[in-house]
This record gives sequence, structure tokens and C-alpha cells, in this order.
Amino acid sequence: MAKDYIKYVRSMVGKKEILAVGACALIINEHNQILLQERSDNKLWCLPGGSLNIGETVEQGLRREVKEETGLNLGPVSLFAILSGEKEKLTYPNGDVTYYIDHCFITRVTGAMPRTDEESLSLRFFDIDKLPEEESLLRGTKAILDKYISGDQSLLVN
Repeated sequence: MAKDYIKYVRSMVGKKEILAVGACALIINEHNQILLQERSDNKLWCLPGGSLNIGETVEQGLRREVKEETGLNLGPVSLFAILSGEKEKLTYPNGDVTYYIDHCFITRVTGAMPRTDEESLSLRFFDIDKLPEEESLLRGTKAILDKYISGDQSLLVN
């Protein structure tokens, strides 16, 4: 099994378009604030998460990525949305192009004190009426935030 699946695939295909499976967490604290991560690679805000490695379940990948990026151990999670297609295309600053199939889970935390890693410039809990502007959000993030704010409890598949 490749430790970092994306690096493994990139070593074979270079910057060509690839398909990857991702998982992210909509993390809500006891004040009903949403945790967002400011990415170090493109300076955009997003939900903590990342790509799955070979052999991982979606939930295992979610928990690993959130732990790596925030230091948080997640409790129970529920599937909230699945995003895919052209809107989930991400071109990285180095030219790599990836189409993601993203699985977003929702979870609640109490007394959480996240910490950043090399992939994050900052981590911050936001009030729902003080979220970053749309142009400063990573692709897919606004759809998840809008769904949560609207109170829509149905599974979003897009």
C-alpha cells in the first residue's frame, strides 16, 4: 500500500488529470460555529479533510486526514453530502489537476482546540453569519455551508 496515494499516482502520471476519493468534515462546536481550515497551498478556506489512501475506508481516511490537519479525534460522524463532477475539479498551484469525489461528514465537538500542520495557515471556528466570502472558499465548500445553514437534513448528492 502506498503511504500517500496521490504522490504514488502522481509519480506515474505527472500532472495529468486524475480522479481521487476525498473525505472532509463539517465540524460544529458547542457554540454552533463551523471549523474551517485556511490552506497553505492556495490560501483558500475549506473543511478539514483530504484524499484517501489505498485500503482505507472513507471513514478511516476522514479520521486520519482530520487528525493530521487539526489534531482532533472525531467522535460519531454522519454522511452529509457527496460531491463530484466538474465542480469538484481542483488545479493545484503546481499544475496538478485532480477531479475529486468528496464525501462530507458532519460531526460535533466540545471544547475543541485544533492545531495547524504544514497544510494549514490557520484553523478557526466561524459563526455562521461571519463566514469567509465565497471567493475565498475552496470549490465545494460553499455548497456544504449553504446546505448546513439552510437546515436541510437530506443527503446532498451532486
